[in-house]
Amino acid sequence: MMAESLLSGRDRKLLMETKRVLDEVLETQEILSDKELMKSIENSKQDLKAGRTVTWEQLKRELKSRGKL
Repeated sequence: MMAESLLSGRDRKLLMETKRVLDEVLETQEILSDKELMKSIENSKQDLKAGRTVTWEQLKRELKSRGKL
C-alpha cells in the first residue's frame, strides 16, 4: 500500500502547503546568503531612491537602438 493512501485529503493538503512554505524558506535563505546578490539588491534600492530609473518604453527604445530587442 502506498503511503499517500494513508493520508486524508486534508492531511495531503497540509503536507503540500508545508512543503511549499519550506521551499520558500530555503529559497529565501539561499538569497540572503548570496553576498553578491544582496549587494546588487541594495544597489538597486539606492538607484530607486535616487531616481535612477527608466520607464518600460524607454528601456525598450534603448534595447532596440542597441540591436538587442
